[in-house]
Amino acid sequence: MIQNADLSILHAIQGAASPALDTFMVGFTTLGEFGALWAIIGAIMIALNKHRTFGIAIFVAIALAFVIGDIGLKNIIERPRPFLVDPALMTSLVSLPGSFSCPSGHTSSSFAAATVICLAPLAHRWLKPIAVAAAIAIAFSRLYLAVHNPTDVVLGALLGIACGCIAVCIVNTIESRRKGRQA
Repeated sequence: MIQNADLSILHAIQGAASPALDTFMVGFTTLGEFGALWAIIGAIMIALNKHRTFGIAIFVAIALAFVIGDIGLKNIIERPRPFLVDPALMTSLVSLPGSFSCPSGHTSSSFAAATVICLAPLAHRWLKPIAVAAAIAIAFSRLYLAVHNPTDVVLGALLGIACGCIAVCIVNTIESRRKGRQA
């Protein structure tokens, strides 16, 4: 039943496909590959030193999402990719992943990093909705390209949010202990 609903949503999204959207969605999926966009943002936050702790938290969050999602849950759930269930959804726009589908790794790493950014005390608060919008765009690109089911993306987003919160707690605890020892 869930699979049928997922496939119906993917077919509806495919009905809106266009060359311009193809380019846009491939671009966003590429930004999400291996958490690349988020790793760059984390590295910048570390380099600028003002938000070093949150830059480190981005890396911790991405690592948690990868270990829990890609190494753990994908191999427990073992859900096939949508294009394997319905070959009409196969795309030539991107290399087709060979791993299991659920949860979406692009989505979990994106929401993990965006959550950390949202929890950071940034002077430029406008960066927070941009991070969320980028995470949503990366997640939607996975649906547009039919390499994930909608429920894979929802689970990836929830996992990412949890990993982002956990990473901030971990890094803040370590930072507090470090400051406590210096006092």
